[in-house]
Amino acid sequence: MSDFEIRPVTRDDAEAVNDLLAAAEAIDHTEEHYTVAEVVEELENPMIDIARDWLVVERDGQVVAQCRLTPRSPDAGALSLAVDGTVHPDHRRQGIGSQLVPRMVARAKEYVHERGADLRPVVTGYARDDIAGRGKLLESAGLRPDRWSFVMSADLRAPRTLEQPLLPDGYSWSTWQGVADDELREAHNEAFTGNPGYTPWSPEMWRQWVSGSSNFRPALSLVARDEDGAVAAYIQTAEFDGVLEATGTREAYVSKVGTLPGHRRKGLAGTLLRLALQRYRDAGFDRAALDVDSENPTGALGVYERAGFRTTQKWTNYRLEGSSSTAPD
Repeated sequence: MSDFEIRPVTRDDAEAVNDLLAAAEAIDHTEEHYTVAEVVEELENPMIDIARDWLVVERDGQVVAQCRLTPRSPDAGALSLAVDGTVHPDHRRQGIGSQLVPRMVARAKEYVHERGADLRPVVTGYARDDIAGRGKLLESAGLRPDRWSFVMSADLRAPRTLEQPLLPDGYSWSTWQGVADDELREAHNEAFTGNPGYTPWSPEMWRQWVSGSSNFRPALSLVARDEDGAVAAYIQTAEFDGVLEATGTREAYVSKVGTLPGHRRKGLAGTLLRLALQRYRDAGFDRAALDVDSENPTGALGVYERAGFRTTQKWTNYRLEGSSSTAPD
């Protein structure tokens, strides 16, 4: 690979990275579409140092690959980081990935050590099951299959039902508009505590990926409250402009769904989902999408199927041997 240069990404690379991601998606059909602005937003993630935690490969002045870390917040003596990357379809099977991935796995361990000598690194990666080579690349760097996740989609162009979904007596709903970030973040952490490998969201993470994200749609995100006004269940919605630009399809992405202990088995999540789907239709969306962990203990897959979602993709989540399992929600 002597005619390639591995170097840190810079903010000036945003357009080139976006072009790379688009070229890969055209072949891999991952349905992951970005805009330059969305790439810039991720480059500005305060939890990473792009000079060390995000690499690109350049050949003849063209960015042909990228690999980066996506860290979570420390919890229970561990710090989780995902390693992901992309190689341009015209430059695959030339040894690029086999150099990038081990380098970023090593950087992940270093990243954790820098933040606490006693912290345990939890290094993860993921690959769609029908994309050849990516899983083997992760395994060659010491990661092993750990769990699975499913991408699901609901067609919003079908005729809508006139029936208005109703919450059980004693519950009411509203949008996320005007609701304090910390209230919803703490509710999300409470809802998922005890799920296999779950890592709580810190305020910094929440600002980066939820409240401060240009993709966040508070008017289409819903929260159910009990008679005392406490959060009982919620749905967070995002909309990625890159999907519309690339496909002409307007997609509402259900980023988070949760029900707090004490309010489960009352149909709150399913009702909020059906209500959200109706609101997406009314707002002009063509489809809704989400992903779900295969080991989610709350029966989420069945809830989504009953609401009208169908599985479109299966991904394998990998982790480095010797590190604890972790879930992304």
